[in-house]
Amino acid sequence: MNRFIPILFLILSAILIPQSAAAASREQCFRETGYCISGPILTYWTRNGGLSTFGFPISAQRTEMAEDRMLTVQWFERDRLEIQADGRITAGRLGARYLELQGRPWQSFPTVAQAAPGCAYFAITGHQVCEPFLSYWRTRGGLERFGYPITERFDEEIEGRVYPVQYFERRRMECHAELAGTPYEVLLGRLGAVVMAIDGCVPLVIECEPTAYAYRTLLGCPLATSRELVLVREIGLREVPIAVQRFERGMMLWVRQFGGAAMSPGEIFVFVLDPVDPQRLIWQRFADEWSEGVPTGIAEPPPAGLYAPERGFGYLWGRNADVRARLGWDIEPERGETGGYWRFQRGFLLSHPSTDRVFIVNDGGVAYYVARR
Repeated sequence: MNRFIPILFLILSAILIPQSAAAASREQCFRETGYCISGPILTYWTRNGGLSTFGFPISAQRTEMAEDRMLTVQWFERDRLEIQADGRITAGRLGARYLELQGRPWQSFPTVAQAAPGCAYFAITGHQVCEPFLSYWRTRGGLERFGYPITERFDEEIEGRVYPVQYFERRRMECHAELAGTPYEVLLGRLGAVVMAIDGCVPLVIECEPTAYAYRTLLGCPLATSRELVLVREIGLREVPIAVQRFERGMMLWVRQFGGAAMSPGEIFVFVLDPVDPQRLIWQRFADEWSEGVPTGIAEPPPAGLYAPERGFGYLWGRNADVRARLGWDIEPERGETGGYWRFQRGFLLSHPSTDRVFIVNDGGVAYYVARR
């Protein structure tokens, strides 16, 4: 019986070893992110541009809800690849999804009635595609890879710089003038990384503070431990003393350093309207240097129907000519109350209970003051 073992081993080796080698060849791993690509997704990834088109994998293959269907998907820096029920590989509609997550659905963008010379027109969405995006669209996969255009070309700030961009159903194309004349003049946005990060925290945002859901691209995910999230669900946002005062061209917000000790110094946020986008506010932060009994230093009487700010607001307003010029006079008395604070990756949310509104404050200097949803 033992004499057959070497023969059996050789037979099994002939069968199994080639299969194992073939299986290994269908997997490619990246130490940069720690994830591997395999199977039909690897085949699609390789045939359609690989690293330069999709970027590194940023998740393992997993089952997710995608376009109202449960599919096997894998996320990449610039895309989400999906295995459909019939085995086809498709790219996720991340261009449309990203705009939706920002609260600016593609249907809200202005359309055109016809194409300009040298451009292609898509009546189904009412948008045209012009150079250099048109050549890239046509030579890199067209409708199957990118979908229809869902915006016109416009300028958008991305990671601190402004680029001409155009959104398609599945991608965002970016024109990089600094790379003009090279194959990289048109690049694809990192929508895979952005959308995966935002969608990953959506359940937490919805459960704990629905208003943050509409602004999660601005704030990122909530920063809290599991226990803190439970407390937020049960008793609301963390309580902090606040005071708010409205001015002719903006407002001031005083906060007791987000729930610090009773005697801790406060901070004052100055909000003024963004001259480009009237929906947005631009903010500055100042230490509250006023103490009880110290005069504000405001000598000029306010115009009829307006007010001179008092206490910490008045002390800052009276001593800072720039703040004074930007805000104008106070239009209503200061209101103090208890608000609710929640910190996120890129800013914070602060409720203003008396008005049933919230401040959405991004660390980059942008803010919104909106009704709770």
